[in-house]
Amino acid sequence: MSYIVLARKWRPQGFDDLIGQESVVKTFENAISSGKIVHAYLFSGPRGVGKTSSARILAKALNCEKRSGSGPCGQCQSCQAITNGASIDVFEIDGASNNSVDAVRELRETVKYAPSGGQYKIYIIDEVHMLSTSAFNALLKTLEEPPEHVIFIFATTEPKKIPSTILSRCQHHAFRRISKSRIKEQLKKISDKEEIDIRDKALDMIAKAAEGSMRDALTLLDQAYSFSDAITEQELQSLLGLPEIDIIHNLSETILNGNISETLVIIKELTDRGSDLRQLTRELVEHFRNIAIVKVSDNAGGLLEFAEDEIEKYKLYAAEVNIEQLTLLLSELLRLEGEVRNAVNPRYTLELGLLRTSFIKGMTSIEDVLKMISGHTGGSPLPGDTEESPSPSMGPPLTKKKTVTVNTDVPAPSQQYDKNETWKQLINKIDADDHRLACKLSEARVIDMNDTELAIGFNGGMSVLSDSIEKSSSIIKAKLQEISGRKMRIKISSLPKQPTGPDMQQIKDEVFAEPIVQDAMKIFNSSLIRVKSLKYEDKTD
Repeated sequence: MSYIVLARKWRPQGFDDLIGQESVVKTFENAISSGKIVHAYLFSGPRGVGKTSSARILAKALNCEKRSGSGPCGQCQSCQAITNGASIDVFEIDGASNNSVDAVRELRETVKYAPSGGQYKIYIIDEVHMLSTSAFNALLKTLEEPPEHVIFIFATTEPKKIPSTILSRCQHHAFRRISKSRIKEQLKKISDKEEIDIRDKALDMIAKAAEGSMRDALTLLDQAYSFSDAITEQELQSLLGLPEIDIIHNLSETILNGNISETLVIIKELTDRGSDLRQLTRELVEHFRNIAIVKVSDNAGGLLEFAEDEIEKYKLYAAEVNIEQLTLLLSELLRLEGEVRNAVNPRYTLELGLLRTSFIKGMTSIEDVLKMISGHTGGSPLPGDTEESPSPSMGPPLTKKKTVTVNTDVPAPSQQYDKNETWKQLINKIDADDHRLACKLSEARVIDMNDTELAIGFNGGMSVLSDSIEKSSSIIKAKLQEISGRKMRIKISSLPKQPTGPDMQQIKDEVFAEPIVQDAMKIFNSSLIRVKSLKYEDKTD
């Protein structure tokens, strides 16, 4: 007899064989026991989770000749015929290849006839969302007034593509992805029965790679069994093109440390070994997603389905990065995963993307900046005032700091001025005695102000006021001394007219062309709104 692949050989034959779909199974069993059978069911969910298998099991239970309870016996002629695909009362139709209106019209003609042996005539339509609009419309009339002996079971991975008129006439059951632990448990059971020699960690890898699909897991196990009689995690990594877990951890450390040089070395080694960089990027995204969950959740073990020692490893990573940096890293990696997946040259795309992530390491959250400022005003050191020792578990620290020596022999300025406030008080004082002079002064801009000098300037056509202001400088100096308590010089300058129109547009284009500016905009998903010229900018702003 020819070899039967594991996915077919271990296909669920009864409700007890369906793993990870307990709520759906309970609904079926109660409906069959109570006789509450509807004429149309819709099974939706990811691939390989048991939708079509459940449809067959339900069909067997409904037409079983020796049913005791709610499940099929699996031994009677009807059950055997359905299992072998030979039942004349159960029709399995592929919606992708029978999606025309003519195919549905032919189906409508056959539903009129009573079942030959069982109680019901059952139509299982897989991938029903592939039917054309006209085919759905032709099917609608039959769903509205179906014969009592007909039951429709629709299966789909994309329920949103099914018209609402069809959905409203079906009892909808949503199938879920199967948990990693349940898949591993089933794989272990099948491996023991089939006498497959496979390591426990290799089973973990298959369960993880299956992404919630039991059929995919069995296909991977079949592939590994064909490759080797004794399946180890190293062989499985080579077979499936999966990166070694140590490589993912080492690479994540270099990313967290912002060590782009070491990151590029690791990527070169992986490329030389022929590793799948697309799969590597997917693994990196999942790795940092796990770090984020450990960072924000108290129930990380339950969410990730990891052993306690694995959770502790992720906690070490999470402790070395703040949530803002982690969010930016994960966002950038998610974007990078799509770029690498569609790239002509995945290596260069991956290197460029990880170069962008290296900028994130140097960023500080607003909360930390405020704490630093608050600490400095209270006498605490600014960032870089202490030296941090390397973490024993993570290698080099994420932040490298240096000692700063403050020279206390340099005298501090005798007085700090708020030049804008002082300028406002000066104009108000002069206005009380000489309104015309105050109006002229209000056209000036404060350039600088210190203990000995007030520097002001007039822009463009207002420069004609300079002579008038100079003639009244004694009055201005006297009022300024009343406010500041010091004798100060008045320095008057003419300022060039601030550029507008094409000149400012040219400056904006030059700024936008800078690679650093472009990378920052990509990382923060931002846009350039306004550019200020430092040469001409009003210093009172």
